[in-house]
Amino acid sequence: MGQHWRTLRALLRLTHPLPTLLNAIAAAALATVAGAAPSAAALVALTMLGVHTFIGATNDYIDRDRDAGRPEKPLARGQLQPRAALLMAAAGLTAGLTAAAQVSTLTLVLAALGALVGFTYNVWMKRTALSWLPFAVGVSIIPAFAWSTVSSVLPATILTLSLVALPGGAALALQNSLADRALDAERGMRSAAVRLGEARALGALVVLHAVAFAALLLTAPSSTSPLLLSAAGLLLVAGTAGSATRSRWTRQRAWEICAAALALAALSVALATAEGVG
Repeated sequence: MGQHWRTLRALLRLTHPLPTLLNAIAAAALATVAGAAPSAAALVALTMLGVHTFIGATNDYIDRDRDAGRPEKPLARGQLQPRAALLMAAAGLTAGLTAAAQVSTLTLVLAALGALVGFTYNVWMKRTALSWLPFAVGVSIIPAFAWSTVSSVLPATILTLSLVALPGGAALALQNSLADRALDAERGMRSAAVRLGEARALGALVVLHAVAFAALLLTAPSSTSPLLLSAAGLLLVAGTAGSATRSRWTRQRAWEICAAALALAALSVALATAEGVG
């Protein structure tokens, strides 16, 4: 029983559970706000879970040798065979795209685009100066993806929200890269944070988050909840401050906090948009 439990935990880690769950919850919440039926919102969540399982498992498979010494990586620790990651990736992608196809053609196209962007990051861009770009594009897809559950014609505010998400996604990428900067440098991986260095990477992510949040405030509908926006802003400040610490664990949590902040800000805009459409 103990071995089965350890194997299950190792498989769960392949999915990168915290960001995967956050994306699934955020997308389902946005779809619900847009007016999607509970069944459609559930399919949206399943799509995100599947696609991000595919991205997480392929990431760990490709980096299994470079991840030596990282306790959170089950393949590097020998807790799972590499074949398990490939099977997880295939199952996740199949489940995710099948769920998306049940919603709409646009939902399927956006889900497939998200999977392609994540895979491109894993196999190539993660080790380049453009490692931030897939994150930025991936985050910007989410509002349009969620809204596609109710209409193939996206409101201007949702399209604007997707554009505003680009610098926010780039900032999240730098935060994620900064958390692993020391390990990446040791392994010879020239990620964006390694190339920029500690101080410039931190400065860049602060500017990018500030630009994203300022743009959101300027473009959000006038009926957007100030309470939700304030809460998102406070979370963003807290997460950004966490990236300035020296603790790798704190930095990992910091980018997740900022991701939650951006999701909350997007939800506040979606709520106001839904009221206007209604």
